[in-house]
Amino acid sequence: MTIQVTVGVPAYNGAATLRRAVESILGQTHQDCRVHISDDGSTDGTGAVGQALAAAHAAVSYTRQPTNLGPSPNFRFLLRQATTPYFMWLAQDDTLEPTYVERMLAALESDPGLVSCVSRVRFVRPDGSTRLASGTYPLQADTTTNLAAYLSGPDDNARQYGLHRTGALQKAFPTSDFLIGYDWALMAGTLLHGRHAEIPDVLMVREETPLRDYMIMIRRHARGWLERVLPMLPMSRDLIFRQKIPLRPPVLKALLHVNLSAHFLYVGSFHPRYAGVGRFLHRHLLWRLQTRSARGEP
Repeated sequence: MTIQVTVGVPAYNGAATLRRAVESILGQTHQDCRVHISDDGSTDGTGAVGQALAAAHAAVSYTRQPTNLGPSPNFRFLLRQATTPYFMWLAQDDTLEPTYVERMLAALESDPGLVSCVSRVRFVRPDGSTRLASGTYPLQADTTTNLAAYLSGPDDNARQYGLHRTGALQKAFPTSDFLIGYDWALMAGTLLHGRHAEIPDVLMVREETPLRDYMIMIRRHARGWLERVLPMLPMSRDLIFRQKIPLRPPVLKALLHVNLSAHFLYVGSFHPRYAGVGRFLHRHLLWRLQTRSARGEP
């Protein structure tokens, strides 16, 4: 039987949780899955765990990157290696319920207009408390409406860990490396090729990364001051110039909103006095845009 699904597992210093994550794939009711672990130059026991899993299971392969690529290139590497019609990533500290792949695949197979399907997702916070992800909502309208809805609220973007049509995902993945927002550019880009579905049951559990960690990541890795204060600028460039999203008023307004939101979130973390004024201006601008839209003005 032809294997239909590749599950890419990007790993970095995940020795404590990698086996649990991979075993949740191997325990799927849908058996035609290929698992590819890409170890991004780990310095702990991740390599030993990955090699042991590959030795024990024919469906598992293990690659160790000679140098640390970083998150976005490691995700891209796994996606580019995939030759199956369907692909998904699973983070090294996440787990799937046994019917996850089966149910996502059934939805995609039943509707050729879908490019992505994800279940509801439960996040586990560092203190052990949980919350449901807010970023798995379905996007079932036309391209412009879906893009505007998504860019207005990507939220936690848990949809990135859904099951996708490989070809659409490969076309949408950013070709340049930027750390913050590449996953939003990716998911927005897939909407140029089809719609997103949501299975309303919780079939994935993820460990939540504190928001502060993302703000620190921006400060450390942004390429210059402009990308630091406008973290979503690389994402916007990719969507506008490479993927050529339709620049209709609803999409432009949503893109402006997500850029301003990220800007004020970042400066609010490090410059709280400015952030208070900035949030007021942001709300005023959004009110003006909504008012003009209601009047039919551009």
